[in-house]
Amino acid sequence: MSSFGKLSGLLKKKEEKKEELPKQKPQAPETPTDEVDREAISKIVERMKSKYVKEGVMKGEEEERSRIRMMMSGEREKIGVEVSAKELALYESPIVRLLGKFYLAFESPISALTRVARSKMGRALELDLLASGMRYSVEQYISLCLAAGILTGIITIIMAAVFVAANKLSLLYGILAVIIVPLVIMFVAFTMPNSKAKKIGSRIDKELPFALRHMSIEIRAGVGIYKTMDSIATSGYGPLSDGFKWVLSQIEKGVPTEEALEAWAERTKSESVNRVVSHLVRALRTGGNLSEVMITIADDVSFERRTKIADFAEKMNLLGLFLMMFTVVFPVMITILTTIASSPSISQYLGLFSFFTPTFLMLVYFVVVPSVVGLFIYYIRSSDPG
Repeated sequence: MSSFGKLSGLLKKKEEKKEELPKQKPQAPETPTDEVDREAISKIVERMKSKYVKEGVMKGEEEERSRIRMMMSGEREKIGVEVSAKELALYESPIVRLLGKFYLAFESPISALTRVARSKMGRALELDLLASGMRYSVEQYISLCLAAGILTGIITIIMAAVFVAANKLSLLYGILAVIIVPLVIMFVAFTMPNSKAKKIGSRIDKELPFALRHMSIEIRAGVGIYKTMDSIATSGYGPLSDGFKWVLSQIEKGVPTEEALEAWAERTKSESVNRVVSHLVRALRTGGNLSEVMITIADDVSFERRTKIADFAEKMNLLGLFLMMFTVVFPVMITILTTIASSPSISQYLGLFSFFTPTFLMLVYFVVVPSVVGLFIYYIRSSDPG
């Protein structure tokens, strides 16, 4: 009984202590406002991403990775939603807007020619547009080139008809102008992305030895490869820095470093970059000494550039002689023959000189010679190793 009494006494004391404690109001459970806001924001972002991917404004991460892998393997990419050529009329450039409106006016024949041209040169033109940094789709650029050629042809027909009607130009020369001028315009337009891509590749080759030595010093100092590429991307090496920025953006999307580098080399018109990337990827996969590899490649690239510059100088000596003959000697000879042909006492005996008329002389001086000089300058600018 005594133990039972003690137990009951303890229970009474415990109850008295509970009664003495101040009654506290029950607190409402805290609402996780930050977590709710984060979840709401993330849902909104995901909905916007999915919407833009469906509309073709942006590509999903998996689609971007597969596109890079297809580019590396050389497979033909199946293009789904692509920027239409109809949107050329909305560009800021007045020339592009004009050609876009002309395309809309003659959409049926130009779109048919666009499909034919795309089947012949679509993949190569796509790589050239990527390498040159020209922000057009393949369909857009082919439509631009065809619209420019057709519009130039129409203008040439009108001008040739006016000159022929005024007896300022023979019918033969008018027909030749109508055929040649649009073809030259389209040829220059179609080769422009490749020429621009090669020019960018030449600028990359010029900066590559210095960038490789920069990377070698940082790697030798213990800096990681990602930080080293980030340093090159922000060091002002021109197109080479832009290329490393693109590689870093692909790495941030989840693409492996080796695949991002190989994709960049694929879209760059530079043999030196392809060789550097192949050695760099091999060293990353096998664990080689990156610093020594980069120094060796930098020396090879420098030697190759010196060789190219020497070959280009020798080639310019021969081309300079040819240009002088064609722009100085040839027009003087045509002028002498035209003077002879204008003499009645000689032209009646030699029918050959009847071809050298004042119109032909004007054609040589104002069309042929300037065209040759322009092509020569274009060749120098496109093939200059820097």
